[in-house]
Amino acid sequence: MLTVLFTWFILRRKNVAEQILKIREASYKAQIDAINHAHEEELKKRDEILEQYTKTVSNLEEEFAKNNKELDEKKKKSVKKIVEKYYNDPDTLAKMIGKRFGFEYTEGE
Repeated sequence: MLTVLFTWFILRRKNVAEQILKIREASYKAQIDAINHAHEEELKKRDEILEQYTKTVSNLEEEFAKNNKELDEKKKKSVKKIVEKYYNDPDTLAKMIGKRFGFEYTEGE
Protein backbone atom coordinates (compact mmCIF):
# COMPACT_ATOMS: atom_id res chain seq x y z
CA MET A 1 0.00 0.00 0.00
CA LEU A 2 2.88 2.29 0.70
CA THR A 3 4.17 1.89 -2.84
CA VAL A 4 0.74 2.74 -4.22
CA LEU A 5 0.62 5.93 -2.16
CA PHE A 6 4.19 6.76 -3.14
CA THR A 7 3.45 6.17 -6.84
CA TRP A 8 0.25 8.21 -6.63
CA PHE A 9 2.12 11.05 -4.89
CA ILE A 10 4.90 11.03 -7.52
CA LEU A 11 2.42 11.00 -10.41
CA ARG A 12 0.37 13.74 -8.81
CA ARG A 13 3.52 15.91 -8.45
CA LYS A 14 4.34 15.21 -12.05
CA ASN A 15 0.91 16.49 -13.16
CA VAL A 16 1.35 19.64 -11.07
CA ALA A 17 4.81 20.20 -12.52
CA GLU A 18 3.42 19.78 -16.05
CA GLN A 19 0.68 22.27 -15.32
CA ILE A 20 3.18 24.77 -13.96
CA LEU A 21 5.34 24.36 -17.06
CA LYS A 22 2.31 24.84 -19.32
CA ILE A 23 1.31 27.98 -17.43
CA ARG A 24 4.86 29.37 -17.65
CA GLU A 25 5.03 28.57 -21.36
CA ALA A 26 1.72 30.36 -21.97
CA SER A 27 2.93 33.33 -19.93
CA TYR A 28 6.22 33.54 -21.85
CA LYS A 29 4.36 33.30 -25.13
CA ALA A 30 2.02 36.12 -24.08
CA GLN A 31 5.01 38.25 -23.05
CA ILE A 32 6.78 37.62 -26.36
CA ASP A 33 3.60 38.47 -28.27
CA ALA A 34 3.25 41.71 -26.30
CA ILE A 35 6.89 42.64 -26.98
CA ASN A 36 6.50 41.87 -30.69
CA HIS A 37 3.31 43.92 -30.86
CA ALA A 38 4.97 46.87 -29.10
CA HIS A 39 7.93 46.61 -31.49
CA GLU A 40 5.62 46.62 -34.53
CA GLU A 41 3.81 49.70 -33.19
CA GLU A 42 7.13 51.43 -32.59
CA LEU A 43 8.22 50.67 -36.17
CA LYS A 44 4.92 52.01 -37.54
CA LYS A 45 5.33 55.23 -35.56
CA ARG A 46 8.93 55.58 -36.74
CA ASP A 47 7.85 55.07 -40.36
CA GLU A 48 5.08 57.65 -39.98
CA ILE A 49 7.53 60.14 -38.49
CA LEU A 50 10.04 59.52 -41.29
CA GLU A 51 7.31 59.93 -43.90
CA GLN A 52 6.15 63.20 -42.32
CA TYR A 53 9.77 64.40 -42.11
CA THR A 54 10.35 63.61 -45.79
CA LYS A 55 7.17 65.43 -46.83
CA THR A 56 8.02 68.45 -44.69
CA VAL A 57 11.56 68.71 -46.02
CA SER A 58 10.29 68.34 -49.58
CA ASN A 59 7.69 71.08 -49.05
CA LEU A 60 10.27 73.37 -47.47
CA GLU A 61 12.69 72.80 -50.34
CA GLU A 62 9.96 73.57 -52.88
CA GLU A 63 8.94 76.69 -50.98
CA PHE A 64 12.54 77.83 -50.65
CA ALA A 65 13.16 77.32 -54.36
CA LYS A 66 9.96 79.20 -55.18
CA ASN A 67 10.80 82.09 -52.84
CA ASN A 68 14.37 82.22 -54.08
CA LYS A 69 13.14 82.46 -57.65
CA GLU A 70 10.65 85.14 -56.65
CA LEU A 71 13.40 87.08 -54.95
CA ASP A 72 15.50 86.79 -58.07
CA GLU A 73 12.60 88.10 -60.15
CA LYS A 74 12.09 90.97 -57.69
CA LYS A 75 15.78 91.80 -57.83
CA LYS A 76 15.71 91.74 -61.61
CA LYS A 77 12.74 94.09 -61.70
CA SER A 78 14.42 96.38 -59.21
CA VAL A 79 17.62 96.45 -61.24
CA LYS A 80 15.60 97.11 -64.39
CA LYS A 81 13.87 100.10 -62.79
CA ILE A 82 17.14 101.50 -61.50
CA VAL A 83 18.83 101.07 -64.88
CA GLU A 84 15.89 102.66 -66.70
CA LYS A 85 15.97 105.61 -64.35
CA TYR A 86 19.75 106.19 -64.22
CA TYR A 87 21.06 104.81 -67.53
CA ASN A 88 22.46 108.24 -68.50
CA ASP A 89 24.35 108.64 -65.22
CA PRO A 90 26.72 105.66 -64.65
CA ASP A 91 28.01 106.90 -61.27
CA THR A 92 24.52 107.33 -59.83
CA LEU A 93 23.49 104.01 -61.38
CA ALA A 94 26.39 102.26 -59.64
CA LYS A 95 25.58 104.01 -56.34
CA MET A 96 21.89 103.06 -56.52
CA ILE A 97 22.59 99.41 -57.35
CA GLY A 98 25.18 99.30 -54.57
CA LYS A 99 22.72 100.86 -52.14
CA ARG A 100 19.92 98.49 -53.20
CA PHE A 101 21.98 95.32 -52.86
CA GLY A 102 24.35 96.29 -50.07
CA PHE A 103 27.48 96.89 -52.14
CA GLU A 104 29.92 99.59 -51.24
CA TYR A 105 30.36 102.01 -54.13
CA THR A 106 33.82 103.43 -54.72
CA GLU A 107 34.45 105.87 -57.52
CA GLY A 108 36.89 104.79 -60.19
CA GLU A 109 39.95 106.82 -61.08
